Amino acid sequence: MDTREISKRLLYYKKKDIREAIVESADSREVGIRFWKGGFGKRPDVLMHSGDVLELIKKGVSSFHISEEKWEDPLLLSTSMAKHEINKLRTGWDLVLDIDFPVWEFSKLTADFFIRALKDHGVNSISCKYSGNKGFHIGVPFSSFPKKVGSIKIKNWFPEGPRRITQYLLDYIVKVSGEMIKEKDGKIIFDNRYEYSINDLSKTLGVNPKDLTYKSECVRCGNKKQGEKGIESEFICPNCRSREISENNEKFRVCQKCKVLMKKYLHSNMKCEKCGSKDFKEITKFNPFSVIQIDTLLISSRHLFRSPYSLHEKSGLVSLPINPEKVMSFSKEMAAPEKVSADKKFIFLGDEKDNTNKAKNLVLRAMDYKPDISAAHEKFDRREQYDIPEEAISEKFFPPCIIKILNGMEDGRKRALFALFNFLNCAGWNKKAIAEKINKWNNNNTEKLRVNYINSHINYHSKRSEKFPPPNCKEFYQDMQVCFPDRICKRIKNPVAYPKIKIKFQKSKKKRSKK
Repeated sequence: MDTREISKRLLYYKKKDIREAIVESADSREVGIRFWKGGFGKRPDVLMHSGDVLELIKKGVSSFHISEEKWEDPLLLSTSMAKHEINKLRTGWDLVLDIDFPVWEFSKLTADFFIRALKDHGVNSISCKYSGNKGFHIGVPFSSFPKKVGSIKIKNWFPEGPRRITQYLLDYIVKVSGEMIKEKDGKIIFDNRYEYSINDLSKTLGVNPKDLTYKSECVRCGNKKQGEKGIESEFICPNCRSREISENNEKFRVCQKCKVLMKKYLHSNMKCEKCGSKDFKEITKFNPFSVIQIDTLLISSRHLFRSPYSLHEKSGLVSLPINPEKVMSFSKEMAAPEKVSADKKFIFLGDEKDNTNKAKNLVLRAMDYKPDISAAHEKFDRREQYDIPEEAISEKFFPPCIIKILNGMEDGRKRALFALFNFLNCAGWNKKAIAEKINKWNNNNTEKLRVNYINSHINYHSKRSEKFPPPNCKEFYQDMQVCFPDRICKRIKNPVAYPKIKIKFQKSKKKRSKK
Protein backbone atom coordinates (compact mmCIF):
# COMPACT_ATOMS: atom_id res chain seq x y z
CA MET A 1 0.00 0.00 0.00
CA ASP A 2 1.40 3.44 -0.98
CA THR A 3 1.79 6.44 1.33
CA ARG A 4 -1.27 8.14 -0.11
CA GLU A 5 -3.51 5.18 0.75
CA ILE A 6 -2.11 5.00 4.29
CA SER A 7 -2.79 8.73 4.77
CA LYS A 8 -6.32 8.25 3.46
CA ARG A 9 -6.92 5.43 5.93
CA LEU A 10 -5.57 7.45 8.85
CA LEU A 11 -7.66 10.47 7.85
CA TYR A 12 -10.81 8.34 7.88
CA TYR A 13 -10.17 6.70 11.27
CA LYS A 14 -9.23 10.05 12.83
CA LYS A 15 -12.92 11.02 12.72
CA LYS A 16 -14.10 10.87 16.33
CA ASP A 17 -17.66 9.78 15.48
CA ILE A 18 -16.31 6.84 13.43
CA ARG A 19 -14.04 5.61 16.22
CA GLU A 20 -16.78 5.96 18.85
CA ALA A 21 -19.24 4.04 16.66
CA ILE A 22 -16.75 1.16 16.22
CA VAL A 23 -16.14 0.97 19.99
CA GLU A 24 -19.89 1.10 20.70
CA SER A 25 -20.54 -1.79 18.30
CA ALA A 26 -17.85 -3.86 20.08
CA ASP A 27 -19.49 -3.61 23.50
CA SER A 28 -19.57 -7.07 25.18
CA ARG A 29 -18.24 -8.69 21.99
CA GLU A 30 -15.02 -10.43 21.10
CA VAL A 31 -12.96 -8.29 18.71
CA GLY A 32 -10.57 -9.36 15.95
CA ILE A 33 -8.20 -6.98 14.18
CA ARG A 34 -6.81 -7.37 10.67
CA PHE A 35 -3.63 -5.85 9.24
CA TRP A 36 -3.25 -4.30 5.78
CA LYS A 37 -0.24 -6.53 5.10
CA GLY A 38 -2.29 -9.65 5.88
CA GLY A 39 -3.05 -11.71 8.96
CA PHE A 40 -5.16 -11.21 12.06
CA GLY A 41 -4.26 -10.14 15.58
CA LYS A 42 -4.29 -12.53 18.52
CA ARG A 43 -7.65 -13.49 19.97
CA PRO A 44 -9.54 -12.94 22.19
CA ASP A 45 -9.38 -9.14 22.19
CA VAL A 46 -11.70 -6.25 23.07
CA LEU A 47 -12.10 -2.53 22.27
CA MET A 48 -12.72 -0.18 25.18
CA HIS A 49 -11.81 3.37 24.08
CA SER A 50 -11.91 5.34 20.82
CA GLY A 51 -8.25 6.21 21.32
CA ASP A 52 -7.41 2.49 21.09
CA VAL A 53 -8.78 2.43 17.55
CA LEU A 54 -6.41 5.15 16.35
CA GLU A 55 -3.40 3.60 18.07
CA LEU A 56 -4.08 0.26 16.37
CA ILE A 57 -4.47 1.95 12.97
CA LYS A 58 -1.06 3.58 13.42
CA LYS A 59 0.40 0.11 14.05
CA GLY A 60 -0.90 -1.16 10.70
CA VAL A 61 -4.40 -2.40 11.55
CA SER A 62 -6.83 -2.00 8.66
CA SER A 63 -10.17 -3.26 9.94
CA PHE A 64 -12.10 -4.41 13.01
CA HIS A 65 -14.27 -7.52 13.30
CA ILE A 66 -16.76 -8.38 16.04
CA SER A 67 -18.55 -11.51 17.24
CA GLU A 68 -22.21 -12.37 16.74
CA GLU A 69 -22.17 -13.64 20.32
CA LYS A 70 -22.15 -11.33 23.34
CA TRP A 71 -20.10 -12.25 26.40
CA GLU A 72 -19.89 -11.49 30.09
CA ASP A 73 -16.13 -11.06 29.60
CA PRO A 74 -14.76 -11.80 26.10
CA LEU A 75 -11.18 -11.96 27.40
CA LEU A 76 -12.00 -15.16 29.30
CA LEU A 77 -12.67 -17.04 26.05
CA SER A 78 -10.44 -19.99 25.20
CA THR A 79 -10.47 -22.72 22.55
CA SER A 80 -10.06 -25.30 25.32
CA MET A 81 -13.39 -24.36 26.95
CA ALA A 82 -16.14 -26.97 27.07
CA LYS A 83 -19.55 -26.16 25.62
CA HIS A 84 -21.18 -25.70 29.06
CA GLU A 85 -18.42 -23.23 29.97
CA ILE A 86 -18.99 -21.24 26.78
CA ASN A 87 -22.75 -21.21 27.40
CA LYS A 88 -22.18 -19.88 30.91
CA LEU A 89 -19.96 -17.06 29.61
CA ARG A 90 -22.30 -16.16 26.72
CA THR A 91 -24.98 -13.58 27.57
CA GLY A 92 -26.71 -13.70 24.20
CA TRP A 93 -26.27 -13.53 20.44
CA ASP A 94 -27.53 -11.38 17.61
CA LEU A 95 -28.87 -12.85 14.39
CA VAL A 96 -26.51 -11.77 11.61
CA LEU A 97 -27.38 -12.88 8.08
CA ASP A 98 -24.36 -12.70 5.76
CA ILE A 99 -25.49 -12.02 2.17
CA ASP A 100 -22.66 -12.29 -0.37
CA PHE A 101 -23.30 -12.88 -4.08
CA PRO A 102 -20.93 -12.16 -7.00
CA VAL A 103 -23.59 -10.27 -8.98
CA TRP A 104 -24.32 -6.99 -7.22
CA GLU A 105 -27.98 -6.61 -8.22
CA PHE A 106 -28.80 -10.11 -6.97
CA SER A 107 -26.91 -9.46 -3.76
CA LYS A 108 -29.19 -6.47 -3.14
CA LEU A 109 -32.26 -8.46 -4.16
CA THR A 110 -31.39 -11.31 -1.75
CA ALA A 111 -30.86 -8.86 1.11
CA ASP A 112 -34.20 -7.22 0.37
CA PHE A 113 -35.95 -10.61 0.32
CA PHE A 114 -34.56 -11.56 3.74
CA ILE A 115 -35.60 -8.20 5.22
CA ARG A 116 -39.13 -8.69 3.90
CA ALA A 117 -39.23 -12.28 5.20
CA LEU A 118 -38.30 -11.04 8.69
CA LYS A 119 -41.05 -8.43 8.54
CA ASP A 120 -43.55 -11.09 7.45
CA HIS A 121 -42.81 -12.81 10.77
CA GLY A 122 -43.48 -9.71 12.87
CA VAL A 123 -39.82 -8.75 13.44
CA ASN A 124 -39.50 -4.96 13.76
CA SER A 125 -35.93 -4.30 14.87
CA ILE A 126 -34.18 -5.06 11.60
CA SER A 127 -30.96 -3.33 10.65
CA CYS A 128 -28.86 -3.61 7.52
CA LYS A 129 -25.22 -2.92 6.75
CA TYR A 130 -23.28 -2.89 3.49
CA SER A 131 -20.36 -5.29 4.00
CA GLY A 132 -17.87 -3.04 2.23
CA ASN A 133 -17.44 -5.27 -0.83
CA LYS A 134 -20.04 -7.50 -2.53
CA GLY A 135 -22.80 -8.02 0.01
CA PHE A 136 -24.77 -7.07 3.09
CA HIS A 137 -25.21 -8.00 6.74
CA ILE A 138 -28.74 -8.08 8.11
CA GLY A 139 -29.08 -7.93 11.88
CA VAL A 140 -31.73 -8.66 14.50
CA PRO A 141 -30.80 -7.91 18.15
CA PHE A 142 -30.92 -10.65 20.78
CA SER A 143 -33.44 -8.64 22.80
CA SER A 144 -35.99 -9.30 20.03
CA PHE A 145 -35.91 -13.02 20.84
CA PRO A 146 -37.63 -14.72 23.79
CA LYS A 147 -35.40 -15.65 26.69
CA LYS A 148 -36.71 -19.20 26.77
CA VAL A 149 -38.87 -21.52 24.68
CA GLY A 150 -39.94 -24.63 26.57
CA SER A 151 -36.79 -26.02 28.18
CA ILE A 152 -34.45 -24.26 25.74
CA LYS A 153 -32.59 -21.17 26.90
CA ILE A 154 -32.27 -19.11 23.73
CA LYS A 155 -28.89 -17.67 24.74
CA ASN A 156 -27.53 -21.24 24.61
CA TRP A 157 -29.23 -21.99 21.27
CA PHE A 158 -26.10 -21.10 19.32
CA PRO A 159 -25.01 -21.71 16.61
CA GLU A 160 -27.87 -24.13 15.85
CA GLY A 161 -30.51 -21.42 16.53
CA PRO A 162 -29.41 -18.79 14.00
CA ARG A 163 -28.53 -21.54 11.50
CA ARG A 164 -32.01 -23.01 11.74
CA ILE A 165 -33.64 -19.58 11.52
CA THR A 166 -31.54 -18.73 8.46
CA GLN A 167 -32.40 -21.97 6.67
CA TYR A 168 -36.08 -21.55 7.51
CA LEU A 169 -36.09 -17.99 6.11
CA LEU A 170 -34.34 -19.18 2.95
CA ASP A 171 -37.02 -21.81 2.36
CA TYR A 172 -39.73 -19.27 3.17
CA ILE A 173 -38.39 -16.88 0.52
CA VAL A 174 -37.95 -19.52 -2.15
CA LYS A 175 -40.93 -21.79 -1.62
CA VAL A 176 -43.50 -20.42 0.83
CA SER A 177 -44.01 -16.72 0.20
CA GLY A 178 -45.02 -17.21 -3.46
CA GLU A 179 -44.46 -13.53 -4.22
CA MET A 180 -40.72 -13.01 -4.31
CA ILE A 181 -39.84 -15.59 -7.00
CA LYS A 182 -42.27 -16.85 -9.65
CA GLU A 183 -42.20 -18.85 -12.89
CA LYS A 184 -44.60 -17.84 -15.64
CA ASP A 185 -44.59 -18.59 -19.38
CA GLY A 186 -40.99 -19.76 -19.31
CA LYS A 187 -39.83 -16.64 -17.45
CA ILE A 188 -38.32 -16.35 -13.99
CA ILE A 189 -39.82 -13.32 -12.24
CA PHE A 190 -38.12 -11.74 -9.22
CA ASP A 191 -40.13 -9.37 -7.06
CA ASN A 192 -42.67 -8.82 -9.85
CA ARG A 193 -40.09 -6.50 -11.45
CA TYR A 194 -37.25 -8.45 -13.02
CA GLU A 195 -37.97 -11.04 -15.73
CA TYR A 196 -35.43 -13.48 -17.14
CA SER A 197 -35.43 -16.57 -19.29
CA ILE A 198 -33.07 -19.33 -18.14
CA ASN A 199 -30.60 -18.35 -20.88
CA ASP A 200 -30.77 -14.63 -20.04
CA LEU A 201 -30.30 -15.36 -16.37
CA SER A 202 -27.30 -17.62 -17.07
CA LYS A 203 -25.64 -14.82 -19.08
CA THR A 204 -26.33 -12.27 -16.34
CA LEU A 205 -24.84 -14.55 -13.67
CA GLY A 206 -22.05 -15.87 -15.89
CA VAL A 207 -22.95 -19.53 -15.35
CA ASN A 208 -24.02 -22.48 -17.47
CA PRO A 209 -27.84 -22.74 -17.91
CA LYS A 210 -27.60 -26.27 -16.45
CA ASP A 211 -26.38 -24.76 -13.17
CA LEU A 212 -29.76 -23.06 -12.80
CA THR A 213 -31.78 -26.28 -13.09
CA TYR A 214 -31.58 -29.71 -11.46
CA LYS A 215 -31.84 -33.39 -12.33
CA SER A 216 -35.20 -34.80 -11.40
CA GLU A 217 -36.47 -37.14 -14.11
CA CYS A 218 -35.47 -40.76 -14.73
CA VAL A 219 -34.37 -41.31 -18.33
CA ARG A 220 -35.61 -44.91 -18.39
CA CYS A 221 -39.15 -44.57 -17.00
CA GLY A 222 -39.79 -40.84 -16.52
CA ASN A 223 -40.28 -41.18 -12.78
CA LYS A 224 -39.45 -37.98 -10.87
CA LYS A 225 -38.54 -39.55 -7.52
CA GLN A 226 -35.31 -41.11 -6.35
CA GLY A 227 -36.32 -43.90 -4.01
CA GLU A 228 -34.86 -45.84 -1.10
CA LYS A 229 -33.32 -48.63 -3.16
CA GLY A 230 -29.61 -48.00 -3.58
CA ILE A 231 -29.63 -44.65 -1.78
CA GLU A 232 -26.62 -43.82 0.32
CA SER A 233 -26.64 -40.48 2.09
CA GLU A 234 -23.89 -38.97 4.18
CA PHE A 235 -24.74 -36.52 6.96
CA ILE A 236 -22.01 -34.13 8.13
CA CYS A 237 -22.27 -32.06 11.31
CA PRO A 238 -21.40 -28.39 10.61
CA ASN A 239 -20.01 -28.07 14.16
CA CYS A 240 -17.86 -31.11 14.96
CA ARG A 241 -17.68 -32.36 11.31
CA SER A 242 -18.61 -35.90 12.35
CA ARG A 243 -20.04 -38.02 9.53
CA GLU A 244 -22.75 -40.65 9.45
CA ILE A 245 -23.78 -42.86 6.53
CA SER A 246 -27.48 -43.63 6.06
CA GLU A 247 -28.89 -46.41 3.90
CA ASN A 248 -32.43 -45.08 4.32
CA ASN A 249 -34.09 -42.18 2.52
CA GLU A 250 -33.82 -39.87 5.54
CA LYS A 251 -34.51 -36.21 4.88
CA PHE A 252 -32.61 -34.92 7.88
CA ARG A 253 -30.63 -36.09 10.87
CA VAL A 254 -29.52 -34.46 14.14
CA CYS A 255 -25.93 -34.79 15.39
CA GLN A 256 -26.01 -36.79 18.63
CA LYS A 257 -23.06 -34.87 20.02
CA CYS A 258 -23.92 -31.25 19.12
CA LYS A 259 -27.73 -31.61 18.86
CA VAL A 260 -27.76 -29.57 15.63
CA LEU A 261 -29.14 -30.30 12.17
CA MET A 262 -26.55 -32.10 10.01
CA LYS A 263 -26.02 -31.26 6.33
CA LYS A 264 -26.91 -33.98 3.85
CA TYR A 265 -24.71 -35.02 0.91
CA LEU A 266 -25.84 -37.57 -1.66
CA HIS A 267 -23.54 -40.15 -3.20
CA SER A 268 -23.56 -41.09 -6.86
CA ASN A 269 -25.33 -44.41 -6.39
CA MET A 270 -28.80 -42.85 -6.15
CA LYS A 271 -31.40 -44.97 -7.95
CA CYS A 272 -34.86 -44.38 -9.34
CA GLU A 273 -37.59 -45.38 -6.92
CA LYS A 274 -39.53 -47.14 -9.69
CA CYS A 275 -37.04 -48.91 -12.00
CA GLY A 276 -33.71 -48.67 -10.17
CA SER A 277 -31.97 -46.66 -12.90
CA LYS A 278 -29.20 -44.23 -11.89
CA ASP A 279 -29.68 -42.12 -15.01
CA PHE A 280 -31.59 -38.90 -14.43
CA LYS A 281 -31.89 -36.21 -17.09
CA GLU A 282 -31.70 -32.46 -16.68
CA ILE A 283 -35.02 -30.65 -17.05
CA THR A 284 -35.56 -26.92 -17.34
CA LYS A 285 -37.17 -26.50 -13.95
CA PHE A 286 -35.59 -23.41 -12.42
CA ASN A 287 -33.81 -23.93 -9.12
CA PRO A 288 -34.18 -20.73 -7.05
CA PHE A 289 -31.50 -21.96 -4.63
CA SER A 290 -28.98 -21.36 -7.44
CA VAL A 291 -29.54 -17.60 -7.08
CA ILE A 292 -30.89 -16.98 -3.57
CA GLN A 293 -28.09 -18.29 -1.40
CA ILE A 294 -26.75 -17.86 2.12
CA ASP A 295 -23.99 -19.89 3.78
CA THR A 296 -25.13 -21.13 7.19
CA LEU A 297 -21.73 -22.70 7.89
CA LEU A 298 -20.38 -19.19 8.48
CA ILE A 299 -22.61 -19.06 11.57
CA SER A 300 -20.31 -20.76 14.04
CA SER A 301 -19.02 -20.32 17.56
CA ARG A 302 -16.80 -17.23 17.89
CA HIS A 303 -17.29 -16.34 14.22
CA LEU A 304 -16.57 -12.67 13.55
CA PHE A 305 -18.08 -10.25 11.03
CA ARG A 306 -16.82 -6.86 9.89
CA SER A 307 -17.63 -4.09 12.35
CA PRO A 308 -19.85 -1.21 11.21
CA TYR A 309 -17.77 1.74 9.94
CA SER A 310 -14.72 -0.46 9.45
CA LEU A 311 -12.90 -0.19 6.09
CA HIS A 312 -12.73 -3.11 3.67
CA GLU A 313 -9.21 -4.01 2.54
CA LYS A 314 -10.04 -4.88 -1.08
CA SER A 315 -12.55 -2.20 -2.00
CA GLY A 316 -11.36 0.57 0.32
CA LEU A 317 -15.04 1.23 1.10
CA VAL A 318 -16.77 1.51 4.46
CA SER A 319 -18.87 -1.27 5.99
CA LEU A 320 -21.79 1.10 6.24
CA PRO A 321 -25.10 0.80 8.14
CA ILE A 322 -27.97 1.74 5.83
CA ASN A 323 -31.74 2.06 5.91
CA PRO A 324 -33.13 -1.50 5.39
CA GLU A 325 -36.00 0.02 3.42
CA LYS A 326 -33.55 1.38 0.82
CA VAL A 327 -31.35 -1.61 0.02
CA MET A 328 -32.41 -1.70 -3.64
CA SER A 329 -31.46 1.95 -4.19
CA PHE A 330 -28.10 1.67 -2.40
CA SER A 331 -24.94 2.18 -4.47
CA LYS A 332 -21.38 1.38 -3.45
CA GLU A 333 -20.32 4.99 -4.04
CA MET A 334 -22.31 5.94 -0.93
CA ALA A 335 -19.75 4.02 1.16
CA ALA A 336 -16.74 6.08 0.06
CA PRO A 337 -14.81 7.04 3.27
CA GLU A 338 -14.91 10.78 2.55
CA LYS A 339 -18.72 10.68 2.30
CA VAL A 340 -19.41 8.73 5.51
CA SER A 341 -20.47 9.95 8.94
CA ALA A 342 -21.57 7.70 11.82
CA ASP A 343 -25.24 8.68 11.84
CA LYS A 344 -26.76 5.15 11.80
CA LYS A 345 -26.41 2.07 14.01
CA PHE A 346 -26.25 -1.61 13.15
CA ILE A 347 -28.17 -4.00 15.42
CA PHE A 348 -30.25 -1.97 17.84
CA LEU A 349 -33.69 -2.39 19.41
CA GLY A 350 -35.34 0.37 17.39
CA ASP A 351 -37.47 3.39 18.09
CA GLU A 352 -40.64 1.61 19.18
CA LYS A 353 -41.27 1.43 22.93
CA ASP A 354 -41.44 -2.34 23.08
CA ASN A 355 -39.74 -4.40 20.38
CA THR A 356 -38.62 -7.09 22.82
CA ASN A 357 -39.83 -10.62 22.14
CA LYS A 358 -41.11 -9.62 18.67
CA ALA A 359 -39.16 -12.46 17.05
CA LYS A 360 -40.84 -15.20 19.11
CA ASN A 361 -43.03 -16.30 16.20
CA LEU A 362 -39.91 -16.62 14.01
CA VAL A 363 -38.17 -18.77 16.64
CA LEU A 364 -41.18 -21.08 17.00
CA ARG A 365 -41.48 -21.48 13.21
CA ALA A 366 -37.76 -22.25 12.95
CA MET A 367 -37.96 -24.82 15.76
CA ASP A 368 -40.84 -26.60 14.02
CA TYR A 369 -39.13 -26.36 10.65
CA LYS A 370 -38.42 -29.68 8.95
CA PRO A 371 -36.19 -29.00 5.94
CA ASP A 372 -37.16 -30.44 2.59
CA ILE A 373 -33.95 -32.01 1.28
CA SER A 374 -34.97 -31.97 -2.38
CA ALA A 375 -32.94 -32.21 -5.57
CA ALA A 376 -32.88 -28.41 -5.66
CA HIS A 377 -31.19 -28.28 -2.25
CA GLU A 378 -28.92 -31.25 -2.85
CA LYS A 379 -27.33 -30.00 -6.03
CA PHE A 380 -26.08 -26.84 -4.40
CA ASP A 381 -25.15 -28.46 -1.08
CA ARG A 382 -22.84 -31.05 -2.59
CA ARG A 383 -19.14 -30.43 -2.02
CA GLU A 384 -17.09 -29.89 -5.16
CA GLN A 385 -15.00 -32.89 -6.16
CA TYR A 386 -11.31 -32.71 -7.14
CA ASP A 387 -9.16 -35.22 -9.01
CA ILE A 388 -7.00 -37.25 -6.62
CA PRO A 389 -3.39 -37.63 -7.85
CA GLU A 390 -1.93 -41.15 -8.15
CA GLU A 391 1.26 -40.09 -6.34
CA ALA A 392 1.32 -38.11 -3.09
CA ILE A 393 1.97 -34.40 -3.63
CA SER A 394 5.18 -33.11 -2.05
CA GLU A 395 5.00 -30.55 0.76
CA LYS A 396 6.93 -28.03 -1.34
CA PHE A 397 3.77 -27.61 -3.44
CA PHE A 398 1.44 -27.02 -0.47
CA PRO A 399 -0.50 -23.72 -0.22
CA PRO A 400 0.52 -21.08 2.39
CA CYS A 401 -2.44 -21.83 4.69
CA ILE A 402 -1.60 -25.54 4.97
CA ILE A 403 2.11 -24.78 5.54
CA LYS A 404 1.11 -22.31 8.25
CA ILE A 405 -1.10 -24.95 9.92
CA LEU A 406 1.73 -27.51 9.79
CA ASN A 407 3.98 -25.10 11.70
CA GLY A 408 1.67 -25.49 14.71
CA MET A 409 -1.45 -23.80 16.07
CA GLU A 410 -2.27 -21.86 19.21
CA ASP A 411 -6.05 -21.79 18.58
CA GLY A 412 -8.42 -23.66 16.27
CA ARG A 413 -6.62 -27.02 16.46
CA LYS A 414 -9.72 -29.14 15.77
CA ARG A 415 -10.70 -27.04 12.76
CA ALA A 416 -7.08 -27.22 11.58
CA LEU A 417 -7.12 -31.03 11.94
CA PHE A 418 -10.26 -31.25 9.80
CA ALA A 419 -8.75 -29.06 7.05
CA LEU A 420 -5.35 -30.78 7.21
CA PHE A 421 -6.72 -34.32 7.00
CA ASN A 422 -9.01 -33.53 4.05
CA PHE A 423 -6.22 -31.70 2.22
CA LEU A 424 -3.71 -34.54 2.61
CA ASN A 425 -6.39 -37.10 1.72
CA CYS A 426 -7.14 -35.23 -1.53
CA ALA A 427 -3.41 -34.71 -2.17
CA GLY A 428 -2.88 -38.45 -2.64
CA TRP A 429 -1.36 -39.25 0.77
CA ASN A 430 -2.16 -42.69 2.20
CA LYS A 431 -3.53 -43.29 5.68
CA LYS A 432 -0.14 -44.15 7.22
CA ALA A 433 1.57 -41.05 5.80
CA ILE A 434 -1.33 -38.83 6.89
CA ALA A 435 -1.21 -40.22 10.44
CA GLU A 436 2.56 -39.64 10.68
CA LYS A 437 2.30 -36.07 9.37
CA ILE A 438 -0.64 -35.16 11.61
CA ASN A 439 1.03 -36.57 14.73
CA LYS A 440 4.16 -34.58 13.86
CA TRP A 441 1.96 -31.48 13.40
CA ASN A 442 0.34 -32.10 16.78
CA ASN A 443 3.79 -31.90 18.45
CA ASN A 444 4.20 -28.42 16.95
CA ASN A 445 0.99 -27.15 18.54
CA THR A 446 1.17 -24.90 21.59
CA GLU A 447 -1.29 -27.25 23.28
CA LYS A 448 -1.56 -30.78 21.87
CA LEU A 449 -4.76 -32.56 20.91
CA ARG A 450 -5.33 -35.92 22.55
CA VAL A 451 -3.77 -38.75 20.52
CA ASN A 452 -6.97 -40.82 20.82
CA TYR A 453 -8.97 -37.95 19.34
CA ILE A 454 -6.60 -37.70 16.36
CA ASN A 455 -6.53 -41.45 15.74
CA SER A 456 -10.32 -41.80 15.90
CA HIS A 457 -10.67 -38.87 13.47
CA ILE A 458 -8.23 -40.45 11.00
CA ASN A 459 -9.70 -43.96 11.31
CA TYR A 460 -13.29 -42.83 10.90
CA HIS A 461 -12.77 -40.53 7.90
CA SER A 462 -10.33 -42.91 6.17
CA LYS A 463 -13.18 -45.43 5.83
CA ARG A 464 -15.20 -43.08 3.63
CA SER A 465 -15.10 -44.03 -0.04
CA GLU A 466 -15.52 -40.41 -1.18
CA LYS A 467 -12.77 -37.91 -0.52
CA PHE A 468 -13.99 -34.46 0.45
CA PRO A 469 -11.81 -31.38 0.02
CA PRO A 470 -11.09 -29.04 2.93
CA PRO A 471 -13.28 -25.93 3.34
CA ASN A 472 -13.10 -23.36 0.55
CA CYS A 473 -10.98 -20.22 0.81
CA LYS A 474 -10.83 -17.96 2.59
CA GLU A 475 -13.00 -17.05 5.62
CA PHE A 476 -12.37 -20.43 7.28
CA TYR A 477 -8.60 -19.89 7.15
CA GLN A 478 -8.78 -16.19 8.01
CA ASP A 479 -10.67 -17.07 11.20
CA MET A 480 -7.79 -19.39 12.14
CA GLN A 481 -5.26 -16.67 11.21
CA VAL A 482 -3.44 -18.87 8.69
CA CYS A 483 -4.53 -17.13 5.46
CA PHE A 484 -1.51 -15.46 3.82
CA PRO A 485 -2.34 -15.60 0.10
CA ASP A 486 0.24 -15.45 -2.68
CA ARG A 487 -0.28 -14.93 -6.42
CA ILE A 488 -1.51 -18.49 -6.94
CA CYS A 489 -4.12 -18.16 -4.18
CA LYS A 490 -5.90 -15.49 -6.24
CA ARG A 491 -6.65 -18.12 -8.89
CA ILE A 492 -8.19 -20.80 -6.66
CA LYS A 493 -11.20 -21.23 -4.40
CA ASN A 494 -9.97 -24.31 -2.51
CA PRO A 495 -6.49 -25.21 -1.17
CA VAL A 496 -6.62 -28.56 -3.03
CA ALA A 497 -6.35 -26.72 -6.37
CA TYR A 498 -3.12 -24.95 -5.34
CA PRO A 499 -0.53 -27.76 -5.94
CA LYS A 500 -1.72 -28.41 -9.50
CA ILE A 501 -1.12 -24.78 -10.51
CA LYS A 502 2.21 -24.56 -8.67
CA ILE A 503 3.48 -27.75 -10.33
CA LYS A 504 2.43 -26.36 -13.72
CA PHE A 505 4.27 -23.09 -13.00
CA GLN A 506 7.42 -24.98 -12.04
CA LYS A 507 7.37 -27.11 -15.21
CA SER A 508 6.95 -24.07 -17.45
CA LYS A 509 9.76 -22.31 -15.57
CA LYS A 510 12.11 -25.26 -16.19
CA LYS A 511 11.25 -25.24 -19.91
CA ARG A 512 12.05 -21.52 -20.15
CA SER A 513 15.37 -21.97 -18.33
CA LYS A 514 16.41 -24.78 -20.74
CA LYS A 515 15.69 -22.56 -23.72
